[in-house]
Amino acid sequence: MLYLLPGMGANHQMYKDWNIRKDVEFIDWPAYTGETTFEEIAKKIIQQYGITSNDSIGGSSLGGMIAIEIDKILDNKKLVLIGSAISKQEINSILLSLSILPNYLPIGLIQSLSKKLTNILFEMFANTDSTFIKVTSSYLKNWQGYAGNKEKLIRIYGDKDWIISCPEDAYIIKNAGHLIAMTHAAECEEILKDI
Repeated sequence: MLYLLPGMGANHQMYKDWNIRKDVEFIDWPAYTGETTFEEIAKKIIQQYGITSNDSIGGSSLGGMIAIEIDKILDNKKLVLIGSAISKQEINSILLSLSILPNYLPIGLIQSLSKKLTNILFEMFANTDSTFIKVTSSYLKNWQGYAGNKEKLIRIYGDKDWIISCPEDAYIIKNAGHLIAMTHAAECEEILKDI
């Protein structure tokens, strides 16, 4: 099974335009209950979804970073990163320096305003636990990244992604930005068809 996590502020609906495959499961973030590291979130996901070392794991943006933490624990078959980073150095430095900003923003109010908008992205954001958004943003500065087996990595990026720098060893999707899992579903699926 390939388990794919959504990005921060998103849920399984991020993959709504993907074709349903019996060997792929699009999962949601578990309810936040005070986890203090990406590793603790990863452990909770493993337990909640019954993920094993025989599975492949991946995700978009933050989901890819948590997938890395799952892989550190389980040593999964494949690790799929869709617009995600293997180190803090691949994250836009301005965005990384603003990672503590959610601690000072009225996330709940912003989410309430988002509920009035009909775009799926705003809908997902409006329904995400605001504390989860705040704490995962603040954890980013201490994230250790990935130093594991690069041969099992599958990296998919948009050439217009200004949030995560595009590595040379990735599958590059032209004219795609950070939300490639949503905007270029067919292309992502084609790359992953044999996983």
